[in-house]
Amino acid sequence: MTHIESRDNPRVKRVARLLSSGAARREEGLFVCEGPTMLREAAAAGADIAEIYMLPGQETLLSGIEAPCFTVTEPVLRKLSDTETPRGPVFVCRIPPQVLPQGGQFIAVEDLRDPGNLGTVFRTAEALGLPEVVRVGSCTDLYAPKAVRSTMGSVFRVNTCVMTPQELWQWTRKRNMTLVGAALSAGAQSIEKMDLRHACVLIGSEAHGLRPETLALCDAHAIIPIEGAESLNAAVAAAIFLWEMKRSRG
Repeated sequence: MTHIESRDNPRVKRVARLLSSGAARREEGLFVCEGPTMLREAAAAGADIAEIYMLPGQETLLSGIEAPCFTVTEPVLRKLSDTETPRGPVFVCRIPPQVLPQGGQFIAVEDLRDPGNLGTVFRTAEALGLPEVVRVGSCTDLYAPKAVRSTMGSVFRVNTCVMTPQELWQWTRKRNMTLVGAALSAGAQSIEKMDLRHACVLIGSEAHGLRPETLALCDAHAIIPIEGAESLNAAVAAAIFLWEMKRSRG
């Protein structure tokens, strides 16, 4: 196993670019993950692990994992991580191919900008048995480090793709599904009264909700009845809709 001591090593510089640059991730089709739990999750899900970087003595974490491995010094590990106290291992995965949703129910998010919110939507979708998420518009990068961490491993198991609003509308038409937009508009129907058994629920951005032109494509608008607050966090709203979708199946 090769040992790397220099922060200027070409491999180290490349991983550091993947860590900080969405353009580099898109260009190379790679993203960076960290930690023994994430490594186990990736291996168990059959993720395509391209390379692994660890401190000497962490080799036992590699049991059953076949990928090029390198030991590094603590200063090098710090360059490979965006956390304050990295403990490794840091590993690089190939971004999986996009997968169109095949289920009779799924969630979609438009223009979600907070990586923590996006990751939480993925984690919740998997937890509630609806492991498909469509990203619409200008969502934050799913493969940025904070978003990946927030998925708690669901990034390796939840099918996802990027669509335009029009493509999403066409896909729901093709599959005889109802496209439901989460909205605060006066004409929105309470989530408690909606049939979500064959629905795609579309959640908008944290600051502005769904775009008007996207809302216009929706078959129905749904609202979550709340008291004492103006609105809900986007990830919380997605969780409530996902729970109602699961409950609608009986």
